[in-house]
Amino acid sequence: MADQHKIVLHGSRRSPFVEKVYRGLMLKRLPFELHEPHTFQDLRRHNPTTGKMPALELDGQLLFDSTFILRALDAHQPSPPLLSADPLIAAQQRLIEDWADESLYWYGLALRWTIPANAKRALQAFVSVAPRLLRPLVKLMAPRLMRSQIRAQGTGRLPADLLVRELDGHLAALVKMIGRGPFFFGLDQPSVADLAVYGQLFFLYDKATPEGQATVENHPALTELCLRLDVMTD
Repeated sequence: MADQHKIVLHGSRRSPFVEKVYRGLMLKRLPFELHEPHTFQDLRRHNPTTGKMPALELDGQLLFDSTFILRALDAHQPSPPLLSADPLIAAQQRLIEDWADESLYWYGLALRWTIPANAKRALQAFVSVAPRLLRPLVKLMAPRLMRSQIRAQGTGRLPADLLVRELDGHLAALVKMIGRGPFFFGLDQPSVADLAVYGQLFFLYDKATPEGQATVENHPALTELCLRLDVMTD
């Protein structure tokens, strides 16, 4: 039974979706605990629906999926709101959130697992957090599983140079959507769109993917947005 008197975020901040929720909790100034899973069974126990991170204990309920969790947080603590009061802007914020989660995420995965040097680093990190007894199996199966998923999604079929060019174009489009800032659509407060994009940029800007780091750095407006969100969620 989830404890009704505290908020617990289950997951690792290495996940862009956990980071998205983490920053949302910090933005709303809600006290919470972060519990990192130690085994695959931990993931399944805290999120029996999908077995993935993040999961959140809130109001005696065990919630899953970063999008659903942020909606619940907005209902639990309406201020500051994570969606604009303007229905058109709110719809655009939701679309960016969904695009970041369902499309931009795969660019980060493809950079990690389809470029050999990056895949080696990614596998080392993957194995290091696996239970010791399962590490040989994870080392054998993880690259095959990840490449299969990324290839099926489509980004895994792109040559590395084209993958980077496409990512750069998407980030340039995001810069236009920030407008005059400081956050998306020229708003003064971050929304689900800013939180979702922040999580994916956090994922891309990693030593495991130097191509991702360089591409993000090509767009100072995005790094500045992230810095502003850092300050607000410190």
